[in-house]
Amino acid sequence: MASASITVRVKAQACIFHHGFDPRTYKSRFSRSAQKRLRLIAKHELTILGFHYSLDAHPQIGNNSVIIRELGAELGEPLFDEWGYIGRFRTFQDVKELSKKCAKLFEHDIFAVYAGPEKVSTIGVVSGSAKPYDAELAEMAAKGVELFITGEPSESVPHRMKESGINYFAGGHYATEVFGVQELGKKLKANFKNKLDVEFIDIPNPI
Repeated sequence: MASASITVRVKAQACIFHHGFDPRTYKSRFSRSAQKRLRLIAKHELTILGFHYSLDAHPQIGNNSVIIRELGAELGEPLFDEWGYIGRFRTFQDVKELSKKCAKLFEHDIFAVYAGPEKVSTIGVVSGSAKPYDAELAEMAAKGVELFITGEPSESVPHRMKESGINYFAGGHYATEVFGVQELGKKLKANFKNKLDVEFIDIPNPI
């Protein structure tokens, strides 16, 4: 709602979201929150686009590939049914230094569980609220992941990571999902140049 309201204030005609508008209803009725959003969208004739999977999974402009690139690693194979990616460093990296890099990159405090090696070369990155369960933990073990980076922590995950011997960073759900939409904005601006105004509206969320 806040994003759509700001979009109205800056007189935008279209708004691209990572999650977009959730069309699900309960007993064929939109929630009060959804009704407010729809009313605003209809009143101001906004075009709303949401690209959840694409803005996570894209190998060039997706959240996870950009995070891996910004941390200085090379993009590897997909992770978690292709929602995320493996990243590999050419030289071993101090895991606590990587925590500082992530805090700067995400502009968010890092919830860290140091459960694996102090020096790492292979990371797994799945933005948002990726919660590794047995299948995902087995996949990370098979692919040699020494540090798993996601956004939103879950109560049971730290103990699973400790027991699996894999370092774990949670850097904020919102904070890890702003990269893809910004990269898409850059692509759109480069393609349409002066024919299109593009602005990223940042509404930080502590979660």
